[in-house]
Amino acid sequence: MTNPQIVYDPGTGPVTLVFIRPPRKVPAYDYNAVRHDNISSAGVREAVLERIEAFLELEMEWVGIGADVQAWNQFMQFALSGGQFGYYPDASQPAFTNYWLEDTSWTAGYKAPGQYSFKLKFRQVVT
Repeated sequence: MTNPQIVYDPGTGPVTLVFIRPPRKVPAYDYNAVRHDNISSAGVREAVLERIEAFLELEMEWVGIGADVQAWNQFMQFALSGGQFGYYPDASQPAFTNYWLEDTSWTAGYKAPGQYSFKLKFRQVVT
């Protein structure tokens, strides 16, 4: 399996963000139910489900100085503005899922000399 990739279009044509190193601690599934529960005085439960939201969380533990962190910065400028992008879990395969960035801020924090780290949370686009 190869590393993931992200494909986005900032208005100048598709751009591919190649992951130099794979993300860490990626959960298999991350769901959040938007639901309203009510228990009557007789003990009967009523649940009204609005939707089930799907998320993807990534921890980029080692992002190198120079072109690597600059490519992430360009993507984050796009994603923070609300742009939709395709996430390919395996860059060698055609399967992808469309997401929006759930986060509203981003910091590429110091990890070690010449290395940065950050976490991201993506919300799956429902069409």
